[in-house]
Amino acid sequence: MNKDKQKLNYNQSLEKRNRIDHSISSIENLPNELFNEIFDYLGACHMHQVFSNLNYRFQRLIKSSSLLFKITFRRSTSEQMIRVNNNQILSIHFLSSKHTKMISLFNFDSSFIRLESLIFHSIKPDILISLLSKLIHLPRLFSLTINIDNISADLTDIYRSIFDLPKLKYIRFFAMEPEVSVSMPLCIHKQINNIKYLIMNHSITLNNLFSILSYTTQIEHLSFTHKRSSTFNVGFMSPIILPNLTYLAIYETDLKFGVFEIFITKIHSKLKVLSLESQAEDMNYLNADRWEKFILKYLSQLEKLYFTCEFREHRHRNKRHMSTSNSFNSSFWIERQWIFETEIHLDIFIYSIHPYKKRWFEYDSQYNMINSSKFMQIVFTIICYTDEWYYLRRILTAGEVYHLKINNDEIFSTELIRMLSLLPYLDSLQLSSLRLSNLTTMINEERKLLPTVTCQNQITKVYLRKMNQIEDIYFLIDQCPRMTYLKVDFSNHMDIEDNIPKILMKINTKYNHHIRLLCFRVVVADEKLVENLKRMIHFEKFLFDYKVKRVFDDIYIEWK
Repeated sequence: MNKDKQKLNYNQSLEKRNRIDHSISSIENLPNELFNEIFDYLGACHMHQVFSNLNYRFQRLIKSSSLLFKITFRRSTSEQMIRVNNNQILSIHFLSSKHTKMISLFNFDSSFIRLESLIFHSIKPDILISLLSKLIHLPRLFSLTINIDNISADLTDIYRSIFDLPKLKYIRFFAMEPEVSVSMPLCIHKQINNIKYLIMNHSITLNNLFSILSYTTQIEHLSFTHKRSSTFNVGFMSPIILPNLTYLAIYETDLKFGVFEIFITKIHSKLKVLSLESQAEDMNYLNADRWEKFILKYLSQLEKLYFTCEFREHRHRNKRHMSTSNSFNSSFWIERQWIFETEIHLDIFIYSIHPYKKRWFEYDSQYNMINSSKFMQIVFTIICYTDEWYYLRRILTAGEVYHLKINNDEIFSTELIRMLSLLPYLDSLQLSSLRLSNLTTMINEERKLLPTVTCQNQITKVYLRKMNQIEDIYFLIDQCPRMTYLKVDFSNHMDIEDNIPKILMKINTKYNHHIRLLCFRVVVADEKLVENLKRMIHFEKFLFDYKVKRVFDDIYIEWK
């Protein structure tokens, strides 16, 4: 679809429609400009099927040089070639391995003066190499996406041919087979190409990566999968200057933090975005002070940091690696608004650093987000998937935990009580679902915990994503006496109109309750629902001096 045409604003479109004579009774009498817009929203195949054989007028219109086509050959596309002029083709996408024969029918030459984008899915390396030698004649080929067949292959000749394409700016290369290889010598002479985006969805060693980068020194965006268990010959690699590189993403790397540091110092760049996915299980990645010193010295212009790493608990049982999380609370991290989080999945601990984004509990009203350093300092979030509550004991080594998100499909209330007893500093709690335990079946230890947890917990915000019964809400209100904000997801209008009165009655029966803000999420919430709730609250006199407001699918009820 032509982006320039898509950007026509409403007034321009309305003006065109007003120019159309409303007395026109035949489609053939509509202006060409209207058909050009229609063609722009149709794929080339559908457009040809519908209009090419209607009459002479449409045949001329289709062949007009002002009309550009985006041709997509899908798995079900007929082998019959679409007959259009080469100079009308903007992009060609072969999205099926069945189109090898069709690819050979295209004699790519300088007549494709408008062709900007090519995509080849599951193409064989030998066919690709033969094809790339022809693409050098294309004057506007800016984007190339390649997905080679899932076979072992040497990609060296393919990359050589790609770097010879003078106008290419974007290259994305998929090769899922782990046995692919690239072995290119360092570029001695200045390479003349315009590649700005290089996305390598295949494994590559750092030494071979440096060789490739020597051919693409104007690169701005680099993404690659590091070949695991490969060695990085630090002494062999000379520094390389990449003055325009601002985005770097490294996936599945097993580099130790020290080697990663050396790699970054070898590429002289001005990174603004760094994304790193580590599988090295190196404790140094959890050293906030080391990150801070390294970034200040070598990545002073970094604006966004995305980092994830995994640790298996049985390999680090005596290292108390979670205790490092509190060091990510310093002013360095707060000023940059980078958040440190932990996710627990059985015995796997997944740590991440990412830019701050608004979270569900950061509101002091339905439309004012709390924006203070207090919430920036509360950076430790636990996402627990396990049904075994005792894994939460390991969280105690992390210090003060403020936010707990439990993604179990269902957690028993007894397990929840045990978890809360381990987390005295908890401020917010998010549950996917809750199953109430029978109090008569509780063991003595659990019965003793219940009043203690109720009395001592500091939870002020609770979010229940699925309510099985209204008693789930009652339980949370009772067990979190300091709660000020309650959020619940409902499946439909009937549920919300039926249950809100019950929730408000429960709140009003609680002595000295603190709840002042309710949020109910319901699919396709509308203003009619808001008005119904207002009438109900007013008629039943549940609240005084209150507000009801809808923000997309969220209905907020706030009172003083």
